[in-house]
Amino acid sequence: METKIVLFDKPGKEYTEATLKYAIEIASALGNKKLLISSTTGYSAKKALEIIPEGFHLIVVTHQQGFKEENTNEFDADLRRELIEKGHDVLTTTHALSGVERTFRKKFGGLYPAEIVANALRMFSEGVKVAVEIAIMAADAGLVRTDEWIVSCGGTGRGLDTAMILKPANSSKIFDLKVGTIICMPSGLNI
Repeated sequence: METKIVLFDKPGKEYTEATLKYAIEIASALGNKKLLISSTTGYSAKKALEIIPEGFHLIVVTHQQGFKEENTNEFDADLRRELIEKGHDVLTTTHALSGVERTFRKKFGGLYPAEIVANALRMFSEGVKVAVEIAIMAADAGLVRTDEWIVSCGGTGRGLDTAMILKPANSSKIFDLKVGTIICMPSGLNI
């Protein structure tokens, strides 16, 4: 399969629809009708629901419960119900590349292994880090297989600006995760 890599001028939510369209096109070419996306408040999930072709399965990964404020979830509850009623999955769980380690860093300082991996991925872009992280989270939840190539989408702050083909891994075997190619992402070039 021949693919091109699309580089957006900058990171941002305004690339959500384009990212989804590129991701759907490549997932169709792969023959894998699953699309894995991150969505904090529901903005990206709602956009995906609007354009996803018939027969595609969305797997939406949200921030964990209490990420921003104790005992709350930022994801729109009505949209969660709608996605589930339409047969899609919504996963809310601990972040694979920070989780408990973030607590240790905040309390004691320093940097811990999972956060080192996260920061290395951020050298490409925040969206690359998110796309890898949600693939690990979805694999741990049994929503994606570790022996198939999938399309995973992440973003910078809000929305989606990155899509990539990857083969997920469980968190206990993180270094088995394989990146096939980047489909689109924000360019780091400031020319």
